[in-house]
Amino acid sequence: MSKKTKILIVEDEPIIAADIEMILESLGYEVTSIEDNAKEALLSIVNNPPDLVLLDINIDGDIDGVLLAQDINTNHAIPFVFLTSNTDNLTINRVKRTQPSGFIVKPFSEKELQTNIEIALFQPVKKTKEAATSKYFFVKDYNEYVKIAIEDLMFIKAEDNYSRLFTTEKSFILTSTLKKVEEKLPTTLFIRIHRSYIVNIKYIDRFKEGYLYIKNHKLSIGRSYQENFNKSIN
Repeated sequence: MSKKTKILIVEDEPIIAADIEMILESLGYEVTSIEDNAKEALLSIVNNPPDLVLLDINIDGDIDGVLLAQDINTNHAIPFVFLTSNTDNLTINRVKRTQPSGFIVKPFSEKELQTNIEIALFQPVKKTKEAATSKYFFVKDYNEYVKIAIEDLMFIKAEDNYSRLFTTEKSFILTSTLKKVEEKLPTTLFIRIHRSYIVNIKYIDRFKEGYLYIKNHKLSIGRSYQENFNKSIN
């Protein structure tokens, strides 16, 4: 059974978003989520990476679709297709700079949507060094989401299907498994030391056989990870 293509919809009109979702699912695609603003869209990209983003320009919040597209280019290297009614020259010139994989003008046909998606998925995405791994995570802190820079993480701990991110100030829960988090971390800075721990090398204070210390945290080094840890440190 072939894997379904996953698509994120970023659209602030609920009725239009629901119509798009219905069309995509009828065409055999999987909709990862529907978001109406950039912050929630970026959080969705981090927690459940899509294969493609369908992106409106006028969305809720201070960050519009064009600025969101620039962020996707820089940090995620995922193809995106604009789906919008904005066709004025100023908007088109802004859109062109983001190098989208497609541009669909509302109202659109089902065939037009499918064609643009398939062409976008066929084209290779240019991945820069910056886009190969994420630069940050969005995590929930009480009633809002905050941006945590990757380099500020001391270590990450697995907690069932979640991960706990530890910074110098506090810890945050991220709704992703440790394996998914590991895929987004630069290997030059982070190393897996245990099935439950990934650490930022620059925060290691000291270590000995079987253990290392970061601030006031004592973390176990798994036997199967010890040799690779020694090589990485050296």
